[in-house]
Amino acid sequence: MMKISCVVPAYNEEENLEELIERLIPALESHDETKDYEIILVNDNSTDNTHSIIDALANENPRIKPVHRASTPGFGNAIKEGLKHAEGDIIIPVMGDLSDDPKDIPKLVRKIEEGYDIAYGSRFIKGGSVEDYPAAKMLANRIFNNAVRFLFGIPHRDVTNAFKAYKREVLDAIGIENIEAEGFDLTVEIPLKAHILGFKSAEVPVNWHGREKGEAKLKLSENGFVYGKRLLKLFFWGNLVALRDLFSSVVRGSWVGILGAIFLGLLILAGIFTLSGFSEVFDILRTVSLYWVLLSGGCILSTFILRTWRWSVLLRSAGYVVPRGMLFKCIMFGWLLNYLLPARVGDIARGVALKTTEKKPLGMSLSTIVLERVFDMLTLAFLLALPATLFYQEQFLWLEALAIGIAVALVLVLFIVYKFEGYIVRVLKNRFSKIKESICLLKEGLDGIKKNTAAMALCFALSVPIWLFEIASIFFAAKAIGFDIHFLFAAVSGIAAFIAQALPVTPAGIGVHEASITGILALFGISTSVGVSIALVDHFARGLIIYIFGLISAIHIGFASREYFVGLKRRNTNT
Repeated sequence: MMKISCVVPAYNEEENLEELIERLIPALESHDETKDYEIILVNDNSTDNTHSIIDALANENPRIKPVHRASTPGFGNAIKEGLKHAEGDIIIPVMGDLSDDPKDIPKLVRKIEEGYDIAYGSRFIKGGSVEDYPAAKMLANRIFNNAVRFLFGIPHRDVTNAFKAYKREVLDAIGIENIEAEGFDLTVEIPLKAHILGFKSAEVPVNWHGREKGEAKLKLSENGFVYGKRLLKLFFWGNLVALRDLFSSVVRGSWVGILGAIFLGLLILAGIFTLSGFSEVFDILRTVSLYWVLLSGGCILSTFILRTWRWSVLLRSAGYVVPRGMLFKCIMFGWLLNYLLPARVGDIARGVALKTTEKKPLGMSLSTIVLERVFDMLTLAFLLALPATLFYQEQFLWLEALAIGIAVALVLVLFIVYKFEGYIVRVLKNRFSKIKESICLLKEGLDGIKKNTAAMALCFALSVPIWLFEIASIFFAAKAIGFDIHFLFAAVSGIAAFIAQALPVTPAGIGVHEASITGILALFGISTSVGVSIALVDHFARGLIIYIFGLISAIHIGFASREYFVGLKRRNTNT
């Protein structure tokens, strides 16, 4: 049985403390999991009779520890002092104003016993409740909590509630001496630091009652700025820690090679500008319509929503169910890296992100991504058939052949891994200790996918609108510069650009994207200056969506993967 420490900060709570103890002790003693307890009452510079009441309660019950503070006052300082005196395995701050219901404590403890490091007492999930909560504070609470959820990717709805249960290991890892908050912002500092350090948490519904006696200590006007400042500080520190681990797990190789790829892309762009004329392109771009650019970006965003659906179908067919919200973030994170680095590092990063956040096998994720590429190439070949028939060019046949060839090559790779599992394991087992397990999982997944023909048909059906939206982005990019382009011309130029980028020479396809679109459009009599302008606007719209959603996704994945990376470091340390 674990020992429970309830830490109660009290500033001028003479009207509430005795009633709190009358409620708290029966709630603790009536459940087996909370019978071993202590109560630390922290008098925080009170000017009423709180001091003497605490001493009297402690004299009556040896399980009550009196702590009196005469130094810098503040809710956070009082809690920290109480934590220093706590000897329990589970520590629970309890408000001294009777707002927390002691009957909820056993629920928090049981959640810790289930294996969680932190149990959030949540007033805003099913089963939780609030009574007499001031409207202004409620509005501020929901805004702040949703900001926390957005910035840190935390699913919990009540991070700011002080009523939480912490395993001692959490507070030891953070270090009480490292807690900076002196006021109510401690309620977010401790859980967010624990989140960044990779501790596992869950929510428990609790009931909250507005203060009936005494004066409220949390002043919205005084604490709003403090909360915001604390949130931003933890956000930047957390990203430094989280993204460092995440990016180091997927980014390999020499920076010289990366810079060389970027230089090559810029060199291609410079060559295109030279051929088309700098001044002509800039004159065209000065007239760009923001409306059409945003519409182009909307098409790109639509492709990612459809890609998320398609990937979900593939993973479900392989036996893995993942929330689509996380799949969308993994895809956007992968594309962000593809737009920062060459060699399609983002495809691997997408699988790594799914492994570190949802604990799905990397080999299985990568095999579904390969299948996506097969669907993409077959779809591009299918979509190219109509313009190739109407506007015959020998180059179109080469594009068809290249798309089909890439699809066949990818299928062949999966076939070889599937059929020659034993040989591959024998050759690579010394270099990759878990290669056998990975290939077995991959085979199981492929078996599931192979049997689900309806899912395969759906994936192909989804691939068609994905690429139609991709093409529509180029069509609207032309509209943005005031040029009316035939949709089939946009289709051929887009398909050429996408196939060319299947061989990832430069990050974000810099130069390759522009050269492909410009070259194909030139075959239809469109000037190079117009072609380059269309390509640049299209590339800008794509980058806008990818960088915005990609950065947000990277941040969320970075925080969501903390448990994985911290656990990995612990295992490496132990071995």
